[in-house]
Amino acid sequence: MELVGKNADYRPKPAAPAQPAPTEPASAQEQPEFALAGIIGAQLSEPLQAMKNIVDEFSQTRRISRVQLGELQAAILRADRVARQSQQIARLSEGRLRQSHERLQLGSLLDDVLHERLPAMQQAGIELTRAVRPIEVIVDPGLLTSLLEATLDWAIVLGQRISVSLSVKNWPEHALLQVKASQTVVSDAPPDLSERGDALDWQLLVQLARVMGVSLQREFQPGEAQVTLEFARTVKQLEGITTMELETADSGPPSSQHSGTRPLAGHRLLLATADPLVRAEVQNAAGVLGLVVDTVSTARQAVRCVEMDRPHMLIMDERVRDEQLDNLVLDLKRHNPNFGLLEVADDANTFAIASWMSDTNTRVSRDLLRSQLTSLLTLELAKSF
Repeated sequence: MELVGKNADYRPKPAAPAQPAPTEPASAQEQPEFALAGIIGAQLSEPLQAMKNIVDEFSQTRRISRVQLGELQAAILRADRVARQSQQIARLSEGRLRQSHERLQLGSLLDDVLHERLPAMQQAGIELTRAVRPIEVIVDPGLLTSLLEATLDWAIVLGQRISVSLSVKNWPEHALLQVKASQTVVSDAPPDLSERGDALDWQLLVQLARVMGVSLQREFQPGEAQVTLEFARTVKQLEGITTMELETADSGPPSSQHSGTRPLAGHRLLLATADPLVRAEVQNAAGVLGLVVDTVSTARQAVRCVEMDRPHMLIMDERVRDEQLDNLVLDLKRHNPNFGLLEVADDANTFAIASWMSDTNTRVSRDLLRSQLTSLLTLELAKSF
């Protein structure tokens, strides 16, 4: 097939004489699949060889000891684990998973996974140290549990001392999970753990992180291996502060209203409305908070404005809302599901606040703009960062 350009027509050529196909090396795209097949085969060979040895001895003696029975069961469990991990990697690679994004306590889930692994670690003589902060992230619950399990499984086979740390980096404010495995046996030539770091645990961890949008890095030092996971969708600890700011502001005089929310100053709003009254109310509220407002009167202009510079929040008048504006909202939420969004409604006494990760929009009617707009702007902006 010959394609000339993206939309070129396809015209078959006259058949050429059959020639033997030249032997070519595998492409770069195929090599990872071959490498994964090699890893699976290598990890299956050890338990299969253990099973074969026991079966061979049984065929000669017609006896099997309790020790051999335990070794056989352990080998079966190792082979079964390789099979399950291979199936997980295959499903993740297909990219057809339906994820349920929920707000989860990462620290609590991490403690649960550590608690489950603790007996096996103690039996293997592995020393565990932890420093876990209470942090919330927005991810799929099942995938997060699998991610934490794969991370610990990868580390456990690499060292006798496991150190687990969960914290928040300064900027951007993302949750950081660091797991370090180190050797406790001191020697002149510490082992190079990178030779064992590409096991199936790591391949599963890579696929899980890719599907979930979690950044993944690893580092090897003599006798040490460390993996770092960064969660971009970390819930910032702003909601309690924001609530206190609103309560304090509402009880104070108008001249000092929302003085505590000045950290929002400089954030940019895009207002889509042809109503001068709505424009005036938004400008007044934005002035109190130190926000910058770009105003357009049509959906087409709103799309052009977003293409030039993405705003931090969109306020749209129900009167100018159309299919083009709806598509713009969908695009903005694809980039950030918690993107700040406020709709000005025509119906009187309309006041609805969208919950976290909700498919609905925060809505307020024109008659409530003066009393509610400043608070809604603060809440929506805090939710989106």
